[in-house]
Amino acid sequence: MKKNILYAVLLLLVVFIVPQVLSDFGTNLTTEIFIMAMFAMSLGLIMGYAGLDSLGHAAFFGIGAYSVALIGQFVTNTYLIIIIAVLIAGLLALITGAVFIRTSQFYFLMITLAFSQLIFTLFWQMKDITGGADGMTVSAIMNLGFGDIFDPQTMYYVMGIIFVTVFILLRLFVESPAGKITKGVMENEGRMRALGYDVRVYKLLAYTLSGALAGFAGSLYSFYNVFVSPELSGWLFSGQVMIMVIIGGVGTLLGPAIGAGVFIFLQNFISTYTERWPLILGSILIFLVLLGKGGVIQWLKLGVDMIFKRKPKNNQVSSTNQSEKEEVIS
Repeated sequence: MKKNILYAVLLLLVVFIVPQVLSDFGTNLTTEIFIMAMFAMSLGLIMGYAGLDSLGHAAFFGIGAYSVALIGQFVTNTYLIIIIAVLIAGLLALITGAVFIRTSQFYFLMITLAFSQLIFTLFWQMKDITGGADGMTVSAIMNLGFGDIFDPQTMYYVMGIIFVTVFILLRLFVESPAGKITKGVMENEGRMRALGYDVRVYKLLAYTLSGALAGFAGSLYSFYNVFVSPELSGWLFSGQVMIMVIIGGVGTLLGPAIGAGVFIFLQNFISTYTERWPLILGSILIFLVLLGKGGVIQWLKLGVDMIFKRKPKNNQVSSTNQSEKEEVIS
């Protein structure tokens, strides 16, 4: 609990310091990073803690975004709109997850990709409702009880505080008995099944929570961007968020958030100089994957260890050597 409080304090300090050192553009970009960080953490939850690699996670993000755009035409209460969006995304994740988790890893990857394209096609074809390829403007205005939020800096603080809250809640879940069992299922499914756990239940729990969180991030993005389009649910966007998770580090919560920040910063920075920014970003990704599987978060840990001259514990060294032996044997 003390560690979670420390994380919350440090992250809140970062949230309140950033506007003091960045320009208005940088602050606005950081607002987007907060939202994408929550989206990346939702995918990182099932990739790093449930062993489920999804190429269709953007479907839930798009559902959350379009829910706000459509429901916001008739409902003005921001809390109610977001709750409905999260419930729709979570319920769809529960229904589809009950089927998807029965497949193997490769087929799970493919079936989630197909699901994402199905949602993308629905948003594309339902032109009278969703605007089709042209997308649609979001008429709903965020109001959390202290007035309509138009000011970019106010939006920044709101998204920053929500991000910190979501991060702490995810840490509490990961550290809970259900979270630890889910991680155990990923590491050794056969052993957890032999201990009497229904592994599908915990996989479905993680997948449903992940889909609901992705829908939540999508609903916030709809308020922030004031425009939604079918691309928010397409396979390309799903691939981008997976890249964010890999860059930051799979198996951690903060890693995907950092990966989202790195990806969006490079995307905006490099694209100002060349239209071939995807090639450069792809090269950086290949470099990261080849250099180490831990991602940016692992590099940061190594840097801290070098600065403070920490040495890995004996049990950490032995476990590392054991895992290396297992990889060689396999």
